[in-house]
Amino acid sequence: MNNIKGFTLFEVLVAVSIFAVIGAMTMGSLIQVGRTGEQVNAANMKLSEIQFALGYLGKDITQIVNRKIRDQYGDEQHQLVIAENQFTFTRQGWNNLLQQNRSNLQRVEYILVDEVLQRRYWPQLDQSYTEVRMDQNLLQGVEDFSVKLITEGNKEKIESWPLDATIDKPARPIAIELTLNIKDFGQVQRVFEITDSLI
Repeated sequence: MNNIKGFTLFEVLVAVSIFAVIGAMTMGSLIQVGRTGEQVNAANMKLSEIQFALGYLGKDITQIVNRKIRDQYGDEQHQLVIAENQFTFTRQGWNNLLQQNRSNLQRVEYILVDEVLQRRYWPQLDQSYTEVRMDQNLLQGVEDFSVKLITEGNKEKIESWPLDATIDKPARPIAIELTLNIKDFGQVQRVFEITDSLI
């Protein structure tokens, strides 16, 4: 009589059950790691987009100049215009590598359209009826975009510019405050100093 010992059916079932439980736990952990990695990648991509948009804004703002323009109707427009979800100004330093017949000054507008922050500009500084505006989408998922002027001593913040002629002149503006409320990210704020000659 052979004295051979083996596993009973019950022992095999227990071993298979334990292996299945461990496998399920491991698979759940792997799935969670994968989801976390996707979330981190998405957050990093969003952060890169925000940094790109802020970089564009910062570069333009630091080159603002005191130059009014004429719009397509021939009306004079202030060098700096601040309205709800809109920020328009004249900037210098527009590169002209192709030596086109145009100014090195540029009229730029940042505006919020359907939760997309757009940068707009016009090929010619003083515009005409045939002027074609160029639009560039900078950042999506922007729930609110506001621009305010910070006054000397931070006594008040000006939410629109130029001021109505009937409003008393406030303290001297010394900086521009930008605020972006971005979906699933939160609030981003930047402050840029402005020169005395701008306003």
